[in-house]
Amino acid sequence: MRLARDLYIISLMFSLAFFLRGSNNIVITTFPLFVKHYFDFTTPQVGILAAFMSGSMFFASGIVNPYLPQIRKLLVRVFSILYSVTLISTPFLNGATVWIASVVVGFAAGIIFPNVISMSSEIGDRRIRERAISLYTVALSLSLVVGPYIEYLVLKAYPLKDVFLVFAPFGIAVSILSFYLKVPSSNQTKVSTKIVKSIPFILAVINNTSYDVPFAAITSFGGILEVSRGIPAGLVAVSFAVYFTTSFFSRLFIALKPVKRIFSLIFISLVIASVGLFSLSFSQTFSEFLASMAILGIPHGLTYPVSLTVLSRGFSKDNITSANSLFFSLMSIVAIITPIIVGGVSLFIGLAESFLALESLVIISIIAIIILKERASYLSS
Repeated sequence: MRLARDLYIISLMFSLAFFLRGSNNIVITTFPLFVKHYFDFTTPQVGILAAFMSGSMFFASGIVNPYLPQIRKLLVRVFSILYSVTLISTPFLNGATVWIASVVVGFAAGIIFPNVISMSSEIGDRRIRERAISLYTVALSLSLVVGPYIEYLVLKAYPLKDVFLVFAPFGIAVSILSFYLKVPSSNQTKVSTKIVKSIPFILAVINNTSYDVPFAAITSFGGILEVSRGIPAGLVAVSFAVYFTTSFFSRLFIALKPVKRIFSLIFISLVIASVGLFSLSFSQTFSEFLASMAILGIPHGLTYPVSLTVLSRGFSKDNITSANSLFFSLMSIVAIITPIIVGGVSLFIGLAESFLALESLVIISIIAIIILKERASYLSS
């Protein structure tokens, strides 16, 4: 009975992660090209639009989810439906309504994702729970491999705006599955300063921020950088497919071989991220972009599951939903700030140089992780 229940939880987590992330990523990566092509948005405007999406994600995960438990389940279901409606209607949007669509997409992700992650706390066995978390992140990466490949095939025959219609079934699947998602309605998810000041939470935030900043820049401006170097827009999806393929295999490795030496993985991930950012900044040809994106996909695959594992080991069942919600909301803030800063800085030093400037954050993160290592050694056991 317990095994069947655990398998049900894992299957639901996997399915929701696949359909929500697969379609959500298409919006995140293709919206910049969509608004720039059809509405002549400038680079700063693209950054602000991305910030709108991330801002609504933060509001949902950091404020609504922890502090409005009475309506949490209702909002999960309502916005899962609105999410699918948004995907269907995107090709018919104008320069004003794209802002509303970005808010709906962000809020839907912010209210659904933390509750999906927290379902793993219902699994009693730590080994199975961490395997469930790893498989959840594998589903995220698998969707990010399949999604851009589907987009590539669509763009060979149809205009950019029709991509969103193709992913509407993903949104419909999210709408249906959200009604089976167990959403806690108690006040146990309220955030406390004890959680914020805890070593596991600080470690998870530093680890994820070290790569979430480059990732936000890549998803918002990576395609624009490639097109500016003369690469056709249709091939941008291929580079993202390569990026998420290496990410997928990195997460599959963790799922098959559960995390033991957390700090070793963190350091390896940071070094690879540094190499990838340097390579991307100087890429000129499509093959160079592919190689850079392949390198950057590895830390993308490693960082998130390691951070979730740190949270899982560091918090009890009563506090894990709160920790997940706050963690997700803070990552949303990163996604808000990064596009605005990178978009603004790029006007002065150039887009490629803006990517190169992100190297400093990786170096700072390495130093911070070294300082925390001794105080958090118990998390590797």
